[in-house]
Amino acid sequence: MGRRRRQKVRRRPQKRIPDVYPCPSCGNTAVKIELYRDNGLATVKCGSCQLEKSITSINTLTEAVDVYGDFIDIFYQSRKVEV
Repeated sequence: MGRRRRQKVRRRPQKRIPDVYPCPSCGNTAVKIELYRDNGLATVKCGSCQLEKSITSINTLTEAVDVYGDFIDIFYQSRKVEV
């Protein structure tokens, strides 16, 4: 008589937050985000088109993806005003 085979446990890799962000102006993925938590300031700068914004509403829990989201909101809000 045969014995029961043990089922294989399949582990799926967890999804991670991206480290590379595209520039909304030129589409290049050379966006650099610098966080200065002690000053409550963050700067977002594109390496190819030199688009730069500073965001002042950060705290100790703010991550780079949060700063990028605020950057996108500010960018498209300023474009809406221009049109």
